[in-house]
Amino acid sequence: YPVYIRDANGNIMKDKYGRNIYDFANSQLGDLNRAGGTGGNAIFSNKWRTSTSVGNSFVASGYADIKFCKDLTLTVNANIYNYDRKSSYIDDPYMDMYTSNSDNGYISKSSRGTFTYNTQQLLNYNKMVGLHDISAMLGHEYYKYTYEYLGASGKNFGIGGSTELDQLLNKNPDPSSRSSMYNNEGFFFRGMYNYAAKYYGSVSFRRDASSRFSPKHRWGNFWSVGGAWIISKENFFNVDWIDELKFKASYGVQGNDNIGNFLYSDSYNIVNNNNTVAYQWKQKGTENITWESNHNFNTGFEFSFFKDRLSGSLDYFYRKTTDMLFSLETPPSVGYTSYFLNMGDMRNAGLELVLSAGLVKTKNVDWNVDFNISHIRNKVLRLPDDVKSTTVEGRNGYVNDDKSFASKYKYFIAEGQSLYTWYLPKYAGVDAETGEGLYYVDKEGEDGKITRETTPDVSKATQYLCGDALPLFQGGLGTSVRFYGFDLSIQTTFQLGGKGYDYVYQNLMHTGGQSATTWHKDMLNAWTPENKTNIPALKYANKYSQFPRSDRFLVSTSYLSLQNVNFGYTLPAKFTEKLDISSIRVYFSGENLCFISARKGFDPRYAIGGYTNTELYSPIRTLSGGVTFTF
Repeated sequence: YPVYIRDANGNIMKDKYGRNIYDFANSQLGDLNRAGGTGGNAIFSNKWRTSTSVGNSFVASGYADIKFCKDLTLTVNANIYNYDRKSSYIDDPYMDMYTSNSDNGYISKSSRGTFTYNTQQLLNYNKMVGLHDISAMLGHEYYKYTYEYLGASGKNFGIGGSTELDQLLNKNPDPSSRSSMYNNEGFFFRGMYNYAAKYYGSVSFRRDASSRFSPKHRWGNFWSVGGAWIISKENFFNVDWIDELKFKASYGVQGNDNIGNFLYSDSYNIVNNNNTVAYQWKQKGTENITWESNHNFNTGFEFSFFKDRLSGSLDYFYRKTTDMLFSLETPPSVGYTSYFLNMGDMRNAGLELVLSAGLVKTKNVDWNVDFNISHIRNKVLRLPDDVKSTTVEGRNGYVNDDKSFASKYKYFIAEGQSLYTWYLPKYAGVDAETGEGLYYVDKEGEDGKITRETTPDVSKATQYLCGDALPLFQGGLGTSVRFYGFDLSIQTTFQLGGKGYDYVYQNLMHTGGQSATTWHKDMLNAWTPENKTNIPALKYANKYSQFPRSDRFLVSTSYLSLQNVNFGYTLPAKFTEKLDISSIRVYFSGENLCFISARKGFDPRYAIGGYTNTELYSPIRTLSGGVTFTF
């Protein structure tokens, strides 16, 4: 967008103070609007809005090894981290001219402090007896995290260029301070064994406690076992073209406490009620929440063929999550909007193939190709009966609805299907007579039979299961070539299948009613009596919204991305040696050079849930080049 507003002759317009008028692409000058209004101007904000942050940190770490004998060692580790940051945010009074504020300037000051320390005590035993290699470790770990915040703000500059709260005429009466903490402690053991570098085995156990759970449910037990067998080292194995073949398998249980602090107890905001203390709900606690457990089974093969010309691995994995930590939404009328609980079981299972091939290997030419692909499926295995509040297509489950201003996703969670199953009205096309958008609605007759009809009112439409946001396949393909001093490497990534919600496209397909609007070019093909397309008619002040959330805006999340390209040339050594330089390489590098998706502008890499957001940007295309000297 332009920086300043200009008149019909191209001259920058002035305000009543004689200053240039910045262009915010909105109606700051009465009826002067421009399509695509965003209400922002980066140049203006950079000049009249100041945000600074100054921090200092202290990091210390140390360790000590105590050898009791040749095979037994005690290691003690300690790490301390302290970080303090002071921030200042200032809006100049001039900001009021371009916003709805009447603050005459605003200042906010804050201070944040983070302190952590971690200690470990590890007792290691290692013993080699003939072909037997034995190792064991016994340990203890303690981690503590504390955070403190202090902030205050005010408005109405007493003098121009104010930078401190004491220079303001009005201080906000409610400064804020808060603190939080998190502790984790664990005891653990690991034992490892291998015989003749052919048979491998391991076992581990740990017992952890987290301050994020109540004292009654703070401790959890986690363990794992695993093994590997190098088949190609067996005497009976005699396959000339196989260099190495390894079989491996493992099973283990891991814990997850990745939620907020103190969610096991009720918390309140303390407020002033006519100079007496009053309490307001802040968070509903769940005393019996505890560790989420991840049960992981992995098995597969690692291999190398044709004198290492082809190598790779094929793995199968099965991950079952039990006692899932989940934030369950509640009606606001109860006084709080959500609470945490351990809710049901889920599994992720799939296959992953990794290949690396050396296609050409000569003195002057070396060409390699790398390829990987994975297939993952997600399924909810169990849900508590008390959260199965909705029935859809014969399945009892729970609607997980994003409540943000963008409303980016809406999933239906039920046993037997993916955690990311879209739950939306289905678009039925356009009414051939009126041009209104239509949506399917199921109606039950007196005989109990369901018939499917259509309605222009999406609020009356039935919501259906509309597919999985997760892709069927993900992977990458890359190649690298070196030939006579030149080198070239190319890396691509891809994704196949899955459905994503194009929230940006939805916003660009509205049907008017505003003076400053932006449309997608598809609106040029909107329904008219002469052009009866599948895009609702462009009419002012429609009775029903013509671009509500529906499966109309679901699109394939398949994509192909050219991640990076590197090309270079290394000068022959006979030239560089005369300059006492080991090598000189001239290179060019490009990142994110090309991206192809189902709809131009739709980037499904934003989030695993398959939605877009106008506040997010795709990775930036970067071009660079240079010369590298090695002495």
